[in-house]
Amino acid sequence: LEDTVRLFDKVELVAEIDAQFSNPYDPMDIRVDGSFTSPSGETVLVPGFYYRDFDYENGVQQATNNWSWRIRFTPTETGEWRYEVIVTTVSDSKRSDMGTFQVNDSDAHGFIRVDSRNPRYFAFEDGTPYFPVGENMAWATGGDPIGSYTDWLDSLSEEGGNYIRVWMPAWGFGIEWSDTGLGNYDRRQAQAFQLDRVLDLLSERDMYMMLTLINHGQFNTSVNPEWGDNPYNAANGGPCPDPTCFATDEEAVRLWQQRLRYIAARWGYSPNIFAWEWWNEVNWTPLVNPALLAPWMQNSANYLLSLDPNHHLLTHSGSPLRDESVWGASQLSFVQDHRYDLSDLPGDFQNIIRQWETTYPDKPFLMGEFGSPLEIDTQGVLLHLGLWSAAMNGAAGTGMTWWWDTYVDPLEQYAHFGGISAFFAGEDMCAHDWTPASADFSAPIRARVYGLQSEGRMLLWVVSRDYSNAYLQSQQSNSGAQFPPVDGAILHITNMIPGSYAVEVWDTITGEILLRTQMESADGDFEIALPTFTTDLTLKVMATP
Repeated sequence: LEDTVRLFDKVELVAEIDAQFSNPYDPMDIRVDGSFTSPSGETVLVPGFYYRDFDYENGVQQATNNWSWRIRFTPTETGEWRYEVIVTTVSDSKRSDMGTFQVNDSDAHGFIRVDSRNPRYFAFEDGTPYFPVGENMAWATGGDPIGSYTDWLDSLSEEGGNYIRVWMPAWGFGIEWSDTGLGNYDRRQAQAFQLDRVLDLLSERDMYMMLTLINHGQFNTSVNPEWGDNPYNAANGGPCPDPTCFATDEEAVRLWQQRLRYIAARWGYSPNIFAWEWWNEVNWTPLVNPALLAPWMQNSANYLLSLDPNHHLLTHSGSPLRDESVWGASQLSFVQDHRYDLSDLPGDFQNIIRQWETTYPDKPFLMGEFGSPLEIDTQGVLLHLGLWSAAMNGAAGTGMTWWWDTYVDPLEQYAHFGGISAFFAGEDMCAHDWTPASADFSAPIRARVYGLQSEGRMLLWVVSRDYSNAYLQSQQSNSGAQFPPVDGAILHITNMIPGSYAVEVWDTITGEILLRTQMESADGDFEIALPTFTTDLTLKVMATP
């Protein structure tokens, strides 16, 4: 441990422990905790974890024989902190000598929260807005996952992306499966090390992840079924004759909480974890039943939050909109939906988002997955539409495409993240009470307008009706369809406050401002003539003194 660290930096203790134990992952056998006392006198207890070190060089990860106990902690105050290590076994409890370290200020923003000014959006602890721009990066296959994530994150961050969604499946970062049995994670230390490195990569790039703890296949027998290999399955020696038992059986709950303790101990320190996500698409499992799911989720949340002093946001996916006992629970920080095979992304997203906003007005909404791009869509049409359709209809971030490794990366579609990242970089979405924009075209034209409006400010997205999957199909082309130009579009703006307005017209790919103009309105209504476009444009309309 260094004597001096910066605010919100990782503090990592390597503890030398002389104790007898059989399973280092079972807190009923041995429990290691770090007790940290802040300069203001608050004491925080953080669980420790058992760790195996690996060498990683030139894309090759090699196990070492270096096993140790570690405690990770993130200081949230400047000044002198005191700490001690507590070891508890079945027969004894011991405390280390007290140590100290100094925390100096930094320019870090802290952990991400639901904004106190506007519960529809996110912000860091210091009030800096956070608008997620990104995609799913659920796993990496092949021999070098760390290298794959390095390349993907480099490409996304270069375009201003700041968010990814990562799973813990059996074939990815999962720490417990058929090769480990229940309750011992020795054989998954390689995967845990890889997840450590992904968090390091995110920290270096000021990016953030939603970490999904359970994927649906693990408790499913029909859709992506993995129940046959699940160690919780009684057929494999586990406690559960069927998947629903996972939510109710005392031994299953104990083992699940043990896994949660390890996850919180190893990764709960990180401000780069935006949120914990309980399930990916629980609708594909029998555990979707809210009578099972709601109490399981509440108990799991209470347990995890008791171990996570940083109180990361919590979310979930797959429950129907109507399941208010699940989505409306106070521990669930925000709501989300996944949508595929939509015929009209802009219009469908608008309807879907408004339903969620109406039902849960005090929680942010994210379109956590969308997809199904056409094979002939080599220009990223669906990706582009999904990014903007979510953001400009009131979601708390962009739409998050699913096809990161088979579409976005191989077809080099990262440029689509650049324009929307630049557009929202200067926007404090939490500072406004947004409503759907009062804007339409002065005359019929082959385009639509979507957007958000507050007093004295309007964000608009104008998109050609021909910029769509349907148009690509009509062209039967995989060589890059040309979209018809939209000429002579005039936007009619209404219901703004009277006064002067600065108008900016933005390119949605490059993030450049194409046109700046000034408008005057005596009654809050005015018109804006748009330049010719083929796909889409975005606008900022801002009241000026």
